[in-house]
Amino acid sequence: MFATRAAEHAATIVPTVVAGLSISTRWPVLFGIPVGLVFGLVGCVAVLGLVVDWWTTRFSVNSGGISYDSGLVVRRSTSLGWPEVVSVQVSRSAVARLLGCSRVLIGIGTESKANLVIEAVPQAVATELEGYFEAGRVRPSSDAAVPGGREHAVDASVNPVVDPTVDQGDLIYRVSPRDYLLISVTYGQFVLLFPFLMELYENAAAFLPLPAGLPAISDLPGPLWQQVVAGVAVVGAAALAFGTLVAWLRYRAFQVRHRAGVFAMSGGLISAESRQMPRAQVGGVRIQRNPLMRVSGYARLAFVSRQSGERIGANIVFPAARLERVRDSVRHHFPAYADAADRAPGVSRSLRWGLVGVSATTLTVASWAASTMPPVRASALLAAVAIALLAASNYCWATVAPDPENAVLHYRRGFLWVTHYVVPWDSVYFAHSYHLPVAGRLSVGAVCLGVYDSRAVRLWIPVSRPSLMDRFIETTANAPAHHENEEKA
Repeated sequence: MFATRAAEHAATIVPTVVAGLSISTRWPVLFGIPVGLVFGLVGCVAVLGLVVDWWTTRFSVNSGGISYDSGLVVRRSTSLGWPEVVSVQVSRSAVARLLGCSRVLIGIGTESKANLVIEAVPQAVATELEGYFEAGRVRPSSDAAVPGGREHAVDASVNPVVDPTVDQGDLIYRVSPRDYLLISVTYGQFVLLFPFLMELYENAAAFLPLPAGLPAISDLPGPLWQQVVAGVAVVGAAALAFGTLVAWLRYRAFQVRHRAGVFAMSGGLISAESRQMPRAQVGGVRIQRNPLMRVSGYARLAFVSRQSGERIGANIVFPAARLERVRDSVRHHFPAYADAADRAPGVSRSLRWGLVGVSATTLTVASWAASTMPPVRASALLAAVAIALLAASNYCWATVAPDPENAVLHYRRGFLWVTHYVVPWDSVYFAHSYHLPVAGRLSVGAVCLGVYDSRAVRLWIPVSRPSLMDRFIETTANAPAHHENEEKA
């Protein structure tokens, strides 16, 4: 548990230790209190909490369900029957796999935040948990308690080896090398931060004794257009290589199977993930397309889950597939969503021209402000403003279209990085409207729809007329139950 917790929270632990050493070195005593002693006490309390958690945690798995106990002063006991468990997700980081353990997240009920997390579970026990959930195995000999703390020995009768002859289900997706390239754009977006980092460094160098890290354009060889082309090519290649590497590490050996109404997902190298989700727990679909996917005709499909998840296990996903195949999958597994998914709602003309006008005005003002700056700094400023405007416009480029026949909503956002949500009306758990009168009949407003997508997600739709806001809210409030439409279909 110590090793896995340290690896999972390294991004928080390392900066905290560095900050503590820096502060204690510069100010050994603050307000009469030794700073090093304070940090030492905080660290000891954190380690002691891990020791208590590790020492007092016990859980057992059997054919009837799961029993979990933890805590020293306040003892927490949880008992679950398998009918109450709606999802099981197993995460295996590189450190956890080296130590032969896993982290299991068990979804309970229908609320996103209702879950049970069991740390440092032996991999044989995690496999048995997945087996009970997916196939409903009954093993009368699996009544022994499995400790989550000091002892990790697993009895063979409690965790028998999974029979390889058991049907693992139909393979409906497997990642390919081509998919890594298509996903790379998503993870290679760090290139968009380059102008911001350049501007931040220039501002810091004006106040701090930092070396000049950005040469002037006049010092570089060749004409200006060659310098720009070479810079874009180098940064683009670096972004593509970085994105492809991250995609490979994240989705190596990734696959999705379907058996007996349960979708099973597994894959990943640095953190091996596996999750099962019953078809009844799918509360909609999400289709995403980055610029490279839009050009090549591919898309990313995810099943919207009302259960919380982590990393790639947040939902059942198909990282990259042809758009036609994505729509065929939606049509085959969720026919009520198919018609809405086939029709992309269009953004209103007033919103389009409004975003274009605001972007043009902002760029004009930024160009005027940059006209008195050095060329490198002016280019960095204009690039940063353009990227910020592009991201803001892409986020505000949103609309929604109701489908009364199937009682679903189709939400669309973006024109470069596009996201589609197709969810039943009863998945919208709240609808808010905001309205700001401008002049006469002209107004600015937005509608906010709340859905669960492994967490609470707010879908914002800019609108110009209050009547549209009222219509969206009335539509979702008076929507018929989704199960009635499924029975009708």
